[in-house]
Amino acid sequence: MNSDKASSSSTTHTESCYRDICILIVKFDLIYLRVASGMLRALTYEVLTAHRAVEALEMIQDEDLGIDMVLMELHMPDIYGLDLLHEIKRISDLPVLMMSFDRSENTMLSSLEKGAYFYFTKPLYMEDMSDIG
Repeated sequence: MNSDKASSSSTTHTESCYRDICILIVKFDLIYLRVASGMLRALTYEVLTAHRAVEALEMIQDEDLGIDMVLMELHMPDIYGLDLLHEIKRISDLPVLMMSFDRSENTMLSSLEKGAYFYFTKPLYMEDMSDIG
């Protein structure tokens, strides 16, 4: 888990208002977690990461972390993403963005019906991330 907020000084883009938005990324695959967090940091978002669902839930409940939204994987080894989405919605009103390689319309609609704010199909691209705040 990386609970250090990103410094806005590492951005390669123009000054923006994103730096006041903190996004928690929940992803089991550490490589993809680094890629997604790197993209968001390059856009000057503040980023926190969680490798497991239980970590994410603990972090969401910690109001001192200042999390503004959650970007999470649908398929994780320790919990199905829609179950985690339900738990997040039970304890907070944070917007939750889902990501998955699953392009099934039923899966996308089910995620949105259960409270996801948006559903991204992977791979994620920088232009996808630039509009989430």
